[in-house]
Amino acid sequence: MTTKEAVTMAQQYTATVQAEALSPTLSTALSLRPVHGASYRVTVEEIEESDEEKLAKLRAAIQKGRDEIAAGRVIDGETAFAELAAKHFPHRMK
Repeated sequence: MTTKEAVTMAQQYTATVQAEALSPTLSTALSLRPVHGASYRVTVEEIEESDEEKLAKLRAAIQKGRDEIAAGRVIDGETAFAELAAKHFPHRMK
């Protein structure tokens, strides 16, 4: 891909590319067939997850926690906090 110009914005990148460098996915997304030798400006930006995707990830994380509990891979809260304190604040331990 030949980049003639690039503008970096918040999670966005714009480049000018030759028709030959366009991926098949981008080429089919154009309303007209790309002309050989022509230049095209392509902008790529990160999109946020949909609510459905976020919910699916949350449900998967909850299920993972339930599986851990069912398998007995748990410790009580006091023990967990004591281990964290010993690891991250050893100078405070008496």
